[in-house]
Amino acid sequence: MKYIKTFIHGLSLLCYVFVGIYVIVCIPYLFRYKPLVVLSGSMEPTFKTGGIIYYKHALPEEIKVGDIITFRNGDIFVSHRVNSIVDNLYETKGDANNTPDAIKVKYSDIVGKDADFCIPYIGYYIKYINEHMYLLVIVAIILVSDFLVSNIGNSNKKNVKEEA
Repeated sequence: MKYIKTFIHGLSLLCYVFVGIYVIVCIPYLFRYKPLVVLSGSMEPTFKTGGIIYYKHALPEEIKVGDIITFRNGDIFVSHRVNSIVDNLYETKGDANNTPDAIKVKYSDIVGKDADFCIPYIGYYIKYINEHMYLLVIVAIILVSDFLVSNIGNSNKKNVKEEA
């Protein structure tokens, strides 16, 4: 029983680490920044594939040439640098791309202006968790098991002490 308790406790510590990482990634929500996983290399070296970037709603007058914006392109989000602004249309280009994007972006398609930092590699983890939400049930089962096993062991010790 001791080995099972140790194993479950080890798994629960690992779960706490993974949950903690997820929570840390979400902290910028408190400041109205939303995370986004970088899925392509179009903005390298500024944003590495697999990283997490953050964007925040911005008014049109806050968006300038050189800023990185996130916008909707159909069903996907794209983060590219503003090349020029003409007639309220934003020409964008990925830092790693040779030419500007073919379609100009309307302000109504812009979801936000990006922060100037990227947390590398953690996006792979976040994307995996978001695509496999059943893992939350497994984590919950592990944490509840650790709680129950720890409390069963503690209640047995109390009973032994009372009998002595």
